[in-house]
Amino acid sequence: MTHGWRGVCLSVVAMTIAVAGCSEEQKPEYTLPKSLCGVPAPSQALSRLLPAGKHLALDEATPVADAITTCKATVDGDLVLSLERESREAGASARDIAVNQLGVKQPMSAERNSVAYADWAAVSVVECRGGGTGDKDISVAVKVLKPGHRDESAMKELIVEYTSAFKKQQPCMETP
Repeated sequence: MTHGWRGVCLSVVAMTIAVAGCSEEQKPEYTLPKSLCGVPAPSQALSRLLPAGKHLALDEATPVADAITTCKATVDGDLVLSLERESREAGASARDIAVNQLGVKQPMSAERNSVAYADWAAVSVVECRGGGTGDKDISVAVKVLKPGHRDESAMKELIVEYTSAFKKQQPCMETP
């Protein structure tokens, strides 16, 4: 009977060690970017959305001059986050863009409906009216892809803080 209990105890100890080993979360070995597409990046939110890994790389591009700017973040070669700023006709709501362009089924709203978000994607709309710029909007769309982490509060924080920093750069000003 003593041998039976010893086997049970060893099994419990082995399971406890295995569970403890699995619950220990890996930490990233890379440094978080200070900006995404030239706009200060909210590091707290980014850290909750990006996966652990050794190397983070950013690829920034402007595929359509003066209309679209993209940033893509890869961790250890996997695309994990994409951000796109787009100049567009006035009138599209953040919710419409989230549903129709990103495929978010039931987005949450914030910032007087200028932001729509879910745990894996978010959109904000900056309205540009008057001042010689014509009526246009600038949308910011962010997506997290696997192995990135889904986190609704982090996504909201990311889009709200990023949009606030973007507005400080006065993106609606007409360039000479």
